[in-house]
Amino acid sequence: MPLDDALAARMAEPDFWPVYLFDDDAPDVYDDDAEDQESHVTRFGTGGDFALVLELTLALEYVDLDLEAPGLPEPANVGWDDQAHFHPHVMPWRELDLLCRAVALHDAELRHPGPMLALLCRFAFLAENDDLDTVTPLVDAAFEAVRPGAAGGGKVRAETREWFDLRNLRGTGLVWTTRADGYDAVGQDGTDGLPLYSLRTPSSEEFPFAAWSALLTFARGRTAAAAADPVLARPAVREALDRCLAADGHEHLRALADALAAAGYGNRVLLRAVADPVDRAEACWAVETLAGLPQGELVARWFGPSPLSGSRSWRLSLSLPVRGRPERFGPQAAEQLNAALQAANLGSAGLGGSSLHPEDGGYVLAEQHLDILIRDDLARGVEVVSRVLHTHAAAGTATLRPQGKPDVIPLRPPT
Repeated sequence: MPLDDALAARMAEPDFWPVYLFDDDAPDVYDDDAEDQESHVTRFGTGGDFALVLELTLALEYVDLDLEAPGLPEPANVGWDDQAHFHPHVMPWRELDLLCRAVALHDAELRHPGPMLALLCRFAFLAENDDLDTVTPLVDAAFEAVRPGAAGGGKVRAETREWFDLRNLRGTGLVWTTRADGYDAVGQDGTDGLPLYSLRTPSSEEFPFAAWSALLTFARGRTAAAAADPVLARPAVREALDRCLAADGHEHLRALADALAAAGYGNRVLLRAVADPVDRAEACWAVETLAGLPQGELVARWFGPSPLSGSRSWRLSLSLPVRGRPERFGPQAAEQLNAALQAANLGSAGLGGSSLHPEDGGYVLAEQHLDILIRDDLARGVEVVSRVLHTHAAAGTATLRPQGKPDVIPLRPPT
């Protein structure tokens, strides 16, 4: 079935994506007077009675993902995302890309990359074998499809960079193991970077391992079937297809579309993706599928190195004593730090929690805790933070640490 009409209409409204992506500057859509807060449910089916069911409640900043599969008496929860006790690490990138391809082949109205990828990428993470060259063009294209022209202007879309910062688990000690029942599970050996929050761990009794494995097997079968048509072995088609496998292969798509049509190739989804793609990335995965190439191989060839290659991000915690300061000191410091980091294209900052101190039989606000994200250049980012804090004579009492670690990062005076 196509994307739910009500959700499709809501996605077109300007506030949808900032709210859905939990942006710090998203408007508040909570309504105290509403009996039921706004929620949407949509279903992404691959065929074979398999489907991923997305339920989102914007006002509560809650997004839930369930799996429907043969043998399950009811949909099984595979992950959720919110601002508190989230478990969004459902699948590595390759699995999400595979499922989006299978759904697109089943439902011609759900083109890939498009709404499904944009909505569900929050449930995918980057694992050790995920190459950014194969990832970035598809995520960029998905958000361009749902937010044309927005959040662009750089080498990579802002949503893609935000997703990378939140879901890059490469180098964090991920360990894939095979459980006693034969299904793959993921754990984490230590926590050097972002922690893993997943139901798919080796000891989990909640994750539907058998049904998920069956879903992936079905999806692989659907994509393989599209490449098994004997028409694709005809000399004229093969010759046109081979030309499209070069780095400049996107320049030969029209010849391939004509050869496929002349030969009577019947898969209208792949035909349309080659003849009239909404983005070069759509044509790319279609040609990959037709040629039987490994997933992502042609994406890297057509698009070249990802702008995110070599990128890193660091999450820091800043404890800021505020006793004796004006009431708005903490929020204003967070706003100024955020503005300075964003102006330097080095990251962002926002308020986290706070600490209270007992006084005169009650409690007073003692510290504000700020969450700091620094991108690509840790030293320059810390320098920006230090400069802002020294401006407010706050660097001497503030404490900056990597999140979850005791090490203190010095806040030296600006040079």
